[in-house]
Amino acid sequence: MLHNLFPLTHAKSFEGDTLISLFFQNDKKELTLNSQAPTEIHDLVKNGIFNASSKSCSFIRASYIENHNLLVAGFGPKNTSTPEGARQTGAVIFNKVTSEKVKNLGIDVDAFLKVTGKEHASVTLAAFLEGFYLASYTFDKYKSVAKPAHKLQSITLVSNDKKAQSWIQNVINKTLITVDCTFLTRDLSNEPSNIGTPTYYANTISKIAKQYGLKCKVMGDAEAKKEKMNLFLSVGEGSAQESKVVILEYAPKTGGKNAKTVSLVGKGVTFDSGGISIKPSMKMEDMKHDMTGAATMMGATLMAARLASKNKILTILVFAENMPGQNATQPGNIITARNGKTVEIINTDAEGRLVLADALDLAQDYKPDVILDSATLTGACTVALGRLASALFSNDSKLADQILDASEQTEEHLWELPLWDEYYDDMKSNYADMMNSANDGAGGTIRGAIFLKQFIREGQKWAHVDLANRAYDQGYLAYNPRKGSSGVYVRTFAEFTMNYR
Repeated sequence: MLHNLFPLTHAKSFEGDTLISLFFQNDKKELTLNSQAPTEIHDLVKNGIFNASSKSCSFIRASYIENHNLLVAGFGPKNTSTPEGARQTGAVIFNKVTSEKVKNLGIDVDAFLKVTGKEHASVTLAAFLEGFYLASYTFDKYKSVAKPAHKLQSITLVSNDKKAQSWIQNVINKTLITVDCTFLTRDLSNEPSNIGTPTYYANTISKIAKQYGLKCKVMGDAEAKKEKMNLFLSVGEGSAQESKVVILEYAPKTGGKNAKTVSLVGKGVTFDSGGISIKPSMKMEDMKHDMTGAATMMGATLMAARLASKNKILTILVFAENMPGQNATQPGNIITARNGKTVEIINTDAEGRLVLADALDLAQDYKPDVILDSATLTGACTVALGRLASALFSNDSKLADQILDASEQTEEHLWELPLWDEYYDDMKSNYADMMNSANDGAGGTIRGAIFLKQFIREGQKWAHVDLANRAYDQGYLAYNPRKGSSGVYVRTFAEFTMNYR
């Protein structure tokens, strides 16, 4: 594990200080208890204190129970409950456990299993644990006085059911890997840009790749120039930092004839000042998060690899710093892309599509079955979709459906927007093949995607996700930090990568 997560194990009995009991409501939105439930829970229900509504909980201290504290948690009605509801309940329970200074926590799996059945119990428990762990994230490495460490020392899934041991262990393994990789994405995105330079990210990712058996190649400016990645290089011209391209490859030990090659491409602009087309100063500090596309693809790549994806994975992460230095690209400059097309740069703040264009062309040299890129590409994505879903574009309807299916599985919502060629008409240049932006802000998210489409070769299946609106400050979800990187879509992209067919 890359992070210091609370140990998660399973055992036949529990000797810690606090035991969690999980409950659904019945069809009447009431909680029906069997006679074996502790008297204290019956009293909570009888007095109307606890009815198992979604995200509800009550804590009963050990002074009333012989062996340990009891914490009861509710998921609402079973027939309308979702894994996302369980995920958010897990986050609520983490905060309660932390406030009560619980040290060793147990979860009564058998009682929950008897009421819900294996399938519902395993899905709900997995989501609950994800939310619990995701809520524990902190990024305080640069605080001179760090917040006190969480008191929690361990979590035990308590079950005496021999048939349940296998799926419980699977839940444990997937939960810890999922959380670890999501935390990695959050860590990478939260780094301040004076630390999180292209070189820093290239070195960090190289070390992680080596640790987990991924093949890794790093290219600097000289190598990228040989590859004719001029659009990519133009973004970093005004910076003192060298730009970097990181290429990761994962090959499954067993894949069979049905194994596919999935290419993940991520934008990693480590700080986006806007370049010569400089941004307003308000909230510019958040532009350290402009590399979240690359951070997300790194988390998804590692998650899929550690969960033994049967598909091959080719990941290309492009890192550059966009600054208005003396050598910076100027509006009106014309740059020749890796694929030979010429681009008139009319807005240096439309830089993400430039680094991605060359990266997408490079990815196609490897002949993948499918390419999926992600980027904090446009502020217009927030205007279009708010904070609840990010924008999906694709040149293949079946591919789009598979990505949307993955997002519904993880409940990290995506919404497909049109990619009609007519949107490209406004981006044709008088002096070059195309401009990198249009002359007005209308349809900005779509125009960013249609620009990228110009670098996709005939017959190549490709999709693009603009996650600018969900990359950070997603605290409305209980398991996300109120400030900083969210790690949203790590689970979705990993799910898609593993299951693409």
